[in-house]
Amino acid sequence: MAESFLEEQLKRMREMSEKMSRASNQAAELTNEMARDRELQRKDPLHEVRDVRTYDSPRPQPKERSDDHAGSRRRPRPPARRRR
Repeated sequence: MAESFLEEQLKRMREMSEKMSRASNQAAELTNEMARDRELQRKDPLHEVRDVRTYDSPRPQPKERSDDHAGSRRRPRPPARRRR
């Protein structure tokens, strides 16, 4: 009975040791990844910038009237007179 208890405890200790080893490796990977991200941000300040602006579709330009053309034959208006 004592041997089975000890074997069970030994098995639990191995599993816990494996879990701790995996957690330690993952923590080291995250630390390295964070260091790489910080380095990239130092090199490129726009690394994490996202363009969230919204764009409207371009508005159609009003069609020019035939009398608005520069070559039209309309006479320019005379300057307004001053009142005294």
